[in-house]
Amino acid sequence: MKRLIALATLLVALSACSGRTIVTADVDVLSFLDAVDLSQEVTVPGSIEVYLPDSDDDLITPDGGYLVNSVPLLDQLTGFGVRVEIELENTGSGTLDIAASFRLAPASDSANIYDGNNDVALAEAAASLAPSSTQTVVLEASLAQGDPNLDLITGDGFRIGLDVRATGSSTVRYRLTGFALTLSQRPFNLIVP
Repeated sequence: MKRLIALATLLVALSACSGRTIVTADVDVLSFLDAVDLSQEVTVPGSIEVYLPDSDDDLITPDGGYLVNSVPLLDQLTGFGVRVEIELENTGSGTLDIAASFRLAPASDSANIYDGNNDVALAEAAASLAPSSTQTVVLEASLAQGDPNLDLITGDGFRIGLDVRATGSSTVRYRLTGFALTLSQRPFNLIVP
């Protein structure tokens, strides 16, 4: 009798779902990053580029970014979103121009996700920092089903990274204060064409 009641409850619950049901997962990327990637002070001798998260222990050398591959059914995504917040503080005496971009690449692009070869800049932002000033730069983007950039995300995973460029002569302290991904999926796409 208990099994019959459990089966009836399951059938009622499943009948409440439809092929249009969307499951959304919010991922806090900050919790997966090393402390060195979250905050650092960098001297800018004219211009410099910093790549985060750093996978080769050298912030100024482009690399494969961060591999996201432990999420089930990545190849069934119907949407992708990202929001990154970077707090920038000019701790030196010169003005700095800052440009930042969020990069998305397939899992196979392990050498350099910042070269524009099989990767894409999904969000870009810029700021100008006077001496002793602080500003937060926000990078935000979303992809919907049918967007060709969503094809970069496959069952093998995908790579993400930030490219922060500074021009001027000063010192800048950056701090990642937010880094969130939103992954959307229709679970019934697996059984309903």
